[in-house]
Amino acid sequence: MTKRLNFRMWRESDAGLLYSQDRGRGYAVYLNWKEPSSPDHAREIIRQRLQHSLCWMITFRDGSLAGCLEIGLQDHEIGFWICDSAKEGGYAQEILKTGAAHAFENLDLKELWSGFDPGDKRSEKLLADCGFIQDHWVIRENEKREFRKTVMVCRKR
Repeated sequence: MTKRLNFRMWRESDAGLLYSQDRGRGYAVYLNWKEPSSPDHAREIIRQRLQHSLCWMITFRDGSLAGCLEIGLQDHEIGFWICDSAKEGGYAQEILKTGAAHAFENLDLKELWSGFDPGDKRSEKLLADCGFIQDHWVIRENEKREFRKTVMVCRKR
């Protein structure tokens, strides 16, 4: 929780919100899950993929959806997406810094990484502002295509 945002576990009752926010926007690709094709499919995604202790639904103080954050314990990847309503005002930085602090302080991780599309200067700047440095690039695949990701790493200080 921050002064402006709440972080909480996903509930099956959030399926409608997930479906309406992710439909056609491609957020799912950033967290390696399939875009929901219906509210029922969104419920299944929540049940199978999002309802674990290291994936949070992020809401504004009024309860409306701001985004999603996930930390991978196996690979130490941090990933998130934000709704259009949270793209301005420093929310992305607040989400990423809060997630990184949790990973370093509570999960005892020594390093986190995050990837973004080459040429995405906004993501590159955000990660740099949060202490990440460029490390390498990888080729990743999803159900639709292969794509290249620039990888930035942040280490515990």
